[in-house]
Amino acid sequence: MRLALARGHRWLAILEFGEARTIIELAAREKIDNSHMRRMLNLTTLAPDIVAAILDESLPQGVGVHELAISPPVLWEDQRKRIGMVRENLPAE
Repeated sequence: MRLALARGHRWLAILEFGEARTIIELAAREKIDNSHMRRMLNLTTLAPDIVAAILDESLPQGVGVHELAISPPVLWEDQRKRIGMVRENLPAE
């Protein structure tokens, strides 16, 4: 999971700095399917506490790359609900 997150951020940086013009171009250069790259890029939109849970391996049981990378909700609270990582007694964002 950590590797997928790192790859997503590396690929995003490559795209943002213009080292590749499109996801399709970058995927071809990396010799991977562009749909896989898009899913890993989705990981860059995760809520900070979800990223922290990935890094310290404290995600809820059964949550994997699939649950996080396939069409993640835009709102962080909805991401948390989707994987059962509800924040209690904290102010709304």
